[in-house]
Amino acid sequence: MPLHLPLLLILGFGIWFLGRKGGVKISHVLVCAAFGFFLADTSASASVHSVVSSAMTALHIAG
Repeated sequence: MPLHLPLLLILGFGIWFLGRKGGVKISHVLVCAAFGFFLADTSASASVHSVVSSAMTALHIAG
């Protein structure tokens, strides 16, 4: 699981950048974060984890 920290840093930077430049409001960020926490407790979390892992592996191979 060494990809979690870089992925979290990239997502955190993306949220910060969109909040500063893209006009995303803090309420939107909070709703997205809450959705992510609730999604992690569902049966869909395994599918989401698999998709993210596959995408990160594909990016690692391409880069």
